[in-house]
Amino acid sequence: MKHTLLATTALVALTGAAAAEITVSGTGRIGIRTTEGAAAVAASEAVAGSLSTAQATMLELYDTAAAQGTTTGTANSAAAFVAGAQTDANVALINTQLIATQALATALDTAVTDAQTALAKAIRDNNHDSANITTARTTLADAITAAAVGQADADNMTEINDAARGLAAGTATVKAADVTSAVNRFRISFAGSGETDSGIAFGISGRADQQNGSLGGTQYISGAFGKVTMGDLGGADKDAAGHIAGGVGVSGMGSSNEIAYQATNHNIGYQFSTNGLTVGYSQDTSVQTGSNSAVGIKWAGDLAGTGVTVGLGQSKLGTSTQSTMSVAVSMSGLTIKGISSTNDNGPAAANVPGVTGAIGTRRVVAVDNSGSNPDTDHTGFSISYAMDAMSVTAYTKTVSTTGVADMDYTGIGFTYDMGGATLKAGMVDDNNITSMDLGISFSF
Repeated sequence: MKHTLLATTALVALTGAAAAEITVSGTGRIGIRTTEGAAAVAASEAVAGSLSTAQATMLELYDTAAAQGTTTGTANSAAAFVAGAQTDANVALINTQLIATQALATALDTAVTDAQTALAKAIRDNNHDSANITTARTTLADAITAAAVGQADADNMTEINDAARGLAAGTATVKAADVTSAVNRFRISFAGSGETDSGIAFGISGRADQQNGSLGGTQYISGAFGKVTMGDLGGADKDAAGHIAGGVGVSGMGSSNEIAYQATNHNIGYQFSTNGLTVGYSQDTSVQTGSNSAVGIKWAGDLAGTGVTVGLGQSKLGTSTQSTMSVAVSMSGLTIKGISSTNDNGPAAANVPGVTGAIGTRRVVAVDNSGSNPDTDHTGFSISYAMDAMSVTAYTKTVSTTGVADMDYTGIGFTYDMGGATLKAGMVDDNNITSMDLGISFSF
């Protein structure tokens, strides 16, 4: 039997209004959650050591195997080494750079020998009195200067290489302990609705959280023209495509079933619905330059006894475009949903000079392309089954980012409605970190 502990309804007479209703309700939860500790990490072969300022600059300038002329490369690995993110790949890069500088120094030494030979030949052939002798002497002087610079480069890179190779191995990290914690919360929700004599509907909604004293919410008006909503909104693309089923357990355990929509914090939206079809548009009006808007279209209907919902959405944020599509079917308590979302983050950032300087007589430019913004894809699938007071939900989601290892999420949850209170249990694998919880949620 349900017990109404906190609910109130007020009918307020308004000039030109048929009636308005305000309701207050509440939800709460109490339970226990256990999260697996991070896995052990083996000792690294080497960790970043201490380089002199000159060595650090040298490393950044020589962040490529090409060690002569105008050198162009990426400053990422060098910067990572200097910052302390030492890896085997960086050590290998330094070794490659050492080989290149040593090869250059050898070539410059050979050039000195050749210039000496050319000068001796000019003296012999021109009896100490010729412009050719002057030219040969200048060539030899330049070759000696270049050789000295090249040898200094090689010596400096040798010191860097020795520093990298001589570093102590990193310390292994043991497995972190599992963490068990209480999960509890309550929320008070407010809703108001009404309708004018002319048929214009209006309303508000909001909530106050136990851990947040502020009150965020939305306001709307609707009629034959559609529905205009303002306040704390997501994006029209999310409204259309949504998320796969999830949020399992009493705490939701991170809600890893959700898609990361870029259209967040929108504050104005419009929807128009007819015959199962809903189209929408939303925008963040605080953005005065560039794009921050979203559109969505959703159709829901019945096909031969099977409920079908199709959602399409797209948002634009600056140069990034996110496109999302979802399809859900339901019958006899069973609901299956799939979703795919692609975030095209725009063209890769142009390479820009990160470090520019001179080593000896050669000008070197190290390029920083760290501003590149890789694309990200989300794909997910969920299945839910409800029978009487019991329901079961399972889902899986993969996040693929260009240049980064895929991240995988799975979850399964169970609920049992006890009448006003619901027993909930769930387990989630959050990219190889497992969490489980058990508890009861209730509403008033």
